[in-house]
Amino acid sequence: MKITPMDTGFGALVEDVDLKGITDHEANQLRAALLEHGLLLAHKQNLSSREEISVSETFGALETFPPSVARIPGYPEIFRVASRAADGATDVGRYWHSDGSFKEIVTAISIWHMVEQPEVGGDTLFTDSQRAYDELPSPIKTEIGLLTTVHRNGIRHPLVWTHPKTKKLGIYLNVGLTAGVAGLGSEDSALLIEKLNAHLSRPGAVYTHEWQAGDFIVADNFHVAHKATPISTAYRRVLNRTTVRGDGVRWSDKDLGVTETSLEEIAA
Repeated sequence: MKITPMDTGFGALVEDVDLKGITDHEANQLRAALLEHGLLLAHKQNLSSREEISVSETFGALETFPPSVARIPGYPEIFRVASRAADGATDVGRYWHSDGSFKEIVTAISIWHMVEQPEVGGDTLFTDSQRAYDELPSPIKTEIGLLTTVHRNGIRHPLVWTHPKTKKLGIYLNVGLTAGVAGLGSEDSALLIEKLNAHLSRPGAVYTHEWQAGDFIVADNFHVAHKATPISTAYRRVLNRTTVRGDGVRWSDKDLGVTETSLEEIAA
């Protein structure tokens, strides 16, 4: 297995591997690479639903979803996103976000496997939320350091998130589902969210992934934010997503203390 940093400044390309047959050593290499790079990409992975779930469990305990068109019968761990409603959930996540930020115990890791991708449309954008924080002017870091976002359902999380494993700081913002910022009026909240949204999209900060069938991507939601782009229903696109629970992550044990993230760490 070969792991090469991408030229985007974050993320790594994983080559010379069939994810169905990885060893324990290779699995820990992937976990270590995810911590280092925030995003992993492997091409040409032909996985069944059961195999997709098995590979995803390399990174921890998976979330499950209720019966709906957004998942495959018999596989509640898979949330299916599609260009057509008959195939899965449509029109989701077209703004910077980390999956599961609207929950008290947030989603730590998101994993995608492209089942069917047309020649055009449906790109996914990624940005490094830790670098975004690092590159903020010091006065803005001071301004946002102790702020808390309030989601539309009332769930609150720190706007600046400390990674539970690496302890690095990053902007943690769901642009589409955040109702406001605690302690700020609606206008000031909107202005701050708009400012941070533009900063996450600043020139040179965004990796645009043009999907191919068989692509397998893993993203650390504490390190990398993402957003979807539109695709016409004239094209059939089917993308499976699995997600790792915030209280059940398997981080790498390479040079880093514990291998499990506790419920108390994530909920704090």
